[in-house]
Amino acid sequence: MPARILVPFDDSGPAREALEYAVELFPDGEFVVVTVVDASSVPFVPNANEDATDSELQAMLERADDRVSAAESIADERDIAIETRTRIGPPAREIVEEATTNPIDHVVMGSHGRSGVRRILLGSVAEVVVRHSPVPVTVVR
Repeated sequence: MPARILVPFDDSGPAREALEYAVELFPDGEFVVVTVVDASSVPFVPNANEDATDSELQAMLERADDRVSAAESIADERDIAIETRTRIGPPAREIVEEATTNPIDHVVMGSHGRSGVRRILLGSVAEVVVRHSPVPVTVVR
């Protein structure tokens, strides 16, 4: 049975490299590409019209569709099949949840390489996934 590989994908350079590396590392693998919509960035405005919040979330979902299309293009170039998923929530939590609740054997993800104050303020999705994933994680830098 081929390994099922989860590749978080935000269409950044590191995410593209991670998808390509995953295909090289697991040539016979089954690939699940997940993109996460971080709805926490939608501002809460008291007494605001719900349509404004809904339209912002809709725009975020459309951008997620664009990221999925980019991953599918990479897969087509490599002549591989991928399964795609979109999740809504904090990225690290959603990636770990995906690896926990589905049959995943390995996670391959990119790292933006933040350090110092930026890492402290922004956090590291890769670090949280490495610490909490129920399966092995490869971080591509």
